[in-house]
Parts: sequence; structure tokens; C-alpha cells
Amino acid sequence: MKVGAKEGLRSTISFLTVLPIGEGNLEDMARHAYFFPLVGALIGLISGGLGFILFRTLPPPLAGILALLTLLLLTGLNHLDGVLDLGDALMFRGTKEERMKVLHDKNHGVGGIAALYFLLSITAVVVMLTGERIFTSFIMAETYAKLSMVMGGCFGKPHDRGIGRIFILEVRKGIVKNLFLGIVATASVTLALGLPFLTLVGLFIITLFSIIWTSYLNKVFGCITGDMLGCMNEISRLICLFLFWVSEVR
Repeated sequence: MKVGAKEGLRSTISFLTVLPIGEGNLEDMARHAYFFPLVGALIGLISGGLGFILFRTLPPPLAGILALLTLLLLTGLNHLDGVLDLGDALMFRGTKEERMKVLHDKNHGVGGIAALYFLLSITAVVVMLTGERIFTSFIMAETYAKLSMVMGGCFGKPHDRGIGRIFILEVRKGIVKNLFLGIVATASVTLALGLPFLTLVGLFIITLFSIIWTSYLNKVFGCITGDMLGCMNEISRLICLFLFWVSEVR
């Protein structure tokens, strides 16, 4: 691995997790966004491994909640504020500029709180239903969730300021490489898990969701911000966990 790629991987791990590997560089991370799915797999591996132990030793409801909490803590709770902010902004009726003001307001309203509550509640229920297959489901879900962020960066219109702008501009400089290698990395992980059906279905659904969701946000707000990318991650995780559960019970 070239020095630039190594720094990109280290920066990606630094930004997406709380693992103690030193401070990363935002530009390096964005230029090597194709590492996102692999770091997602690492997050799923750690939290899913602990989740498996929890399900073998604790009642499913408690095990599911603790496993989800472990996953969220491992990511530093980074994307939950995006759900809060975007939830408030989407509930507000006004111009693009007014919605953006609500998005950046540090005081959270009912819309954001409700969005976060229902998202986490539904996710926790699906995790409980997954049971001891949590190891596989977490790896798959986190891999696809991170791919959706890459796609959001590729398809989104950058805001005039903020971390999201830097990320999108840098990702789009290597859009073909980031998209292609990101998809290859995602497919490789899910195929290695023995999930050929979910590899195809997951790629289709997450790609479709990313395109539709990004297009909608571009239309409503005129741009994509870091909060919106974080919210995409949380929604994509839930979608993939649900897909995994459905595939297990069909």
C-alpha cells in the first residue's frame, strides 16, 4: 500500500471511529473514501463480535440494546446529531435558506428528537430480532452504511462551508475511483460473509436509496452537508439490518 493510501486509511479510521490511532486529515480521508466500507466492516467486526457474546449470555432485548450502544460508541456517536439536525430542518416549512438556518441551529426541536427516537428504537428492535446472527449483520450493515456516505459525497452538491463541503469536493476529484473501489470493497466483504444474494440486493437498494435521498436533499436544501451524510449512514444501517433480518426469515 502506498504511503498516501496508508495515510488515507489511517485518517478514515480516525474520523469514523474512536480507535486510538492518532489524529487524521480530512482531505486524506476524502481522497481515499473507498476505504469507508472497509472501515465499516471493521466497526461491524468489533461491535458484532461483542454483540454475539452478549446474545449468548444475556436476554435478547438487553443484548440488542447493549450491542447497538457498543456500535454507536465505537463510532463516537458522530452521526446522531445529523439525525437531530436534519429531522428538525425537514419538519420546518420555509425556503432553502430558512431550512439551512434550522439545520445549523444548536437547539433541537420535536422533529429532530422524534426522528432520532424512532430511528434508534426501530434499529434496536431489528437488532434484537437478528439475535446471534448479529456478527454477520453488523459487518454487512456497517459496510453498506459507509458506502452510502461515499455515494452521498459523489452525488451531492457541496454547501458553501463546513466539513461536508471539503469532503464532497475531495471525494468528487476521484469520483470514479472512489465509487468503483468502494463498491468492490463492499461486495468483497459481503461475499466473504457468504451473502451472495444480499450482495446484489444490498448494492441495488443502497445505491437506489443514496441516489433518491441525495437528490431529494439537493432539491430541498440546495446542497448536502456533513449532517446529511451522517444521517444517510444511520438510515442505511437500519435498511441493511432490516434486509438481513428479512433474508433470514424468508
